Amino acid sequence: MDKIRILNLKIPAKHGAFDFEKVKEGLFELDIEMQADLTLAKASDRLDDTINYADAVSYITEVFKNKDYNLIETVGEKICVGLIEEYPLKTVTVRIRKPHAPIMAILDTVEIEITRHK
Repeated sequence: MDKIRILNLKIPAKHGAFDFEKVKEGLFELDIEMQADLTLAKASDRLDDTINYADAVSYITEVFKNKDYNLIETVGEKICVGLIEEYPLKTVTVRIRKPHAPIMAILDTVEIEITRHK
């Protein structure tokens, strides 16, 4: 299966379970992996026959910023389901990192990963 990946998309948003997280935007990092049959696009060399990356990024950004969620798990699910409905995809995997998570520990980031199949 062919794959299209959008890596380390940075989107400012106010997702978090605590009130103070809803006040100031944090910068989230997203990786999106979309599996699709790209046979036609590879043969035709036409943008209309593939997943338009710019359109996908716009869609992901709109969903991510549309509402302030308590959990990145919830917004990750919304993105997965929406991409599967919007585009001719077989599988979508969304990874969301929250490097500014309010955790009293020395770590680089926390990350969720959600995969959905058509």
